[in-house]
Amino acid sequence: MNKELRELLARINAKKESGLQLVNEKKLDEAEKVASEVKDMEREFEIKLQLFEDEKKQIPGINDDAQKMDEVKAFMAALRGKATPEILDALVTSTDADGGYLVPKDITTRINELKRQYKSAKDLVGIYPTSTKSGTLVYEDLSTLTDLVDFDESGTDLDSSSQPKFASKTYAVKNYGAVLPISNVLLQDEQADLVGYVGGWFARKAVRTENTKIFAALKAGVSATAIADYKALKKSINIGLDPLIAENAIIITNQDGFDYLDSELDATSGRPILQPDPTNPTVKKFMGKPVYVFSNAELPTTGTTTKKAPIIFGALTEAVKFVDRGVYEMVTSTEAGFTKNQTFVRCIERFDVLVADAGAYVYGEITTVAGA
Repeated sequence: MNKELRELLARINAKKESGLQLVNEKKLDEAEKVASEVKDMEREFEIKLQLFEDEKKQIPGINDDAQKMDEVKAFMAALRGKATPEILDALVTSTDADGGYLVPKDITTRINELKRQYKSAKDLVGIYPTSTKSGTLVYEDLSTLTDLVDFDESGTDLDSSSQPKFASKTYAVKNYGAVLPISNVLLQDEQADLVGYVGGWFARKAVRTENTKIFAALKAGVSATAIADYKALKKSINIGLDPLIAENAIIITNQDGFDYLDSELDATSGRPILQPDPTNPTVKKFMGKPVYVFSNAELPTTGTTTKKAPIIFGALTEAVKFVDRGVYEMVTSTEAGFTKNQTFVRCIERFDVLVADAGAYVYGEITTVAGA
């Protein structure tokens, strides 16, 4: 896909976003007009894409690998301030105001690999990919879940009294970013692993930010369930979660919560209440459910004499949706660091986090140290 096609696709996505915004504002006539424009643009894209593919087949030496390499080289040259008109032609810029360069797919993949080095709550929740800035998720409330209707029976009609109740959640993707000062000596060194340096720095901050937003969403709007000890935790899992989702439940706690559970012995058998996962030695289980540990800094323990650690359990892939635009953006500036021979790199990712089904999890606090 060449630059013209990529930019046309970006304009199509931007036009869809404006249409959805008009729908949300109940400006349906204007939204219908935008929808028609989107259809025309999509038709234009399909025709141009077909012509491009036909032309590419006729020109030897043009292939996706070469194109990916050109995109990566162009992106790195732009970051180093060596953007010629030809290089700029190979880049895709953000449609947002004051946007930077969209990171090529190969570099995005590497940043994602760097992020996997760190403990990520994103891996434990549901992912909802999106190409729009805002929208609505619709789900059926578990408390009103109904059976399927046998439409093969003659005269069968839907019973209005048992109709499923759907809830909608609106998301609005936000920009999260940071600025890193880089020595111009490093920036201009062609042999230096600039992507590894910038990507590693950004990955740490991105994972911490994602974790913070996920935990904040889980805590917002709920009253923490008081859990006195591991027996109360067991009871809360048995009763507090619908068996339909309890099968896929996981447990999240902090270092204090894990230390408490890891030191407790079953009153009957005398065995540790946490058992190792035979398929993954780094994970322990409680009641057969994996326990994931995050730092006290990310999930703080509360209290002074009586200490309570947060403990979250349930089917978190159903409970929380991480709305992911799936792209990163970078741009450089030499102005701010001029006197220090530095260039500043701004990195941005875009996402939102929302609780889709509050009935699919329990946010609790387990007592780890009882007060006098």
